Amino acid sequence: MGLVRRLSKSAFWFARWLVAVAVLGAVLLAGLGALLTSDVDFDTFLNYFALGLLVFVLVTLFYGIIAIHDVPYEIAKRRDHPHQDAIHAAGWVSLFTLHAIWPFLWIWAMLYRPDRGWGMAQKQAAEASTSALELEMLSKRVAELERRAREG
Repeated sequence: MGLVRRLSKSAFWFARWLVAVAVLGAVLLAGLGALLTSDVDFDTFLNYFALGLLVFVLVTLFYGIIAIHDVPYEIAKRRDHPHQDAIHAAGWVSLFTLHAIWPFLWIWAMLYRPDRGWGMAQKQAAEASTSALELEMLSKRVAELERRAREG
């Protein structure tokens, strides 16, 4: 269990699928054991195995869809997004809209970064300060040229 716990911290998605494969393998081994110890014919075993495989695939798909809907929230949580609760709630709503709004949630979660925030205000402020500096330099240059023109 310690291996699964360590894997879940380092590779969240891989650990969950590893557990699912282990469960499927255990069910297959139990079915083979039951086949060898009982008088069930091979066709009946294959029917039960197919039914078990169908249930496993349906449960895995269901879990996968629910796990995928939560990806934007996980991104927002890792980036300490100020709207992470809203992204999480909208992710649940996207389940009922067949993930129609899910790409927009992904974009919303990816816009914010802790080191630069939204990244738009800083860029505009930097551009404004650069423009002010260029305007000041040009004003000084024009004043210098006018002074030279009057002297010379």
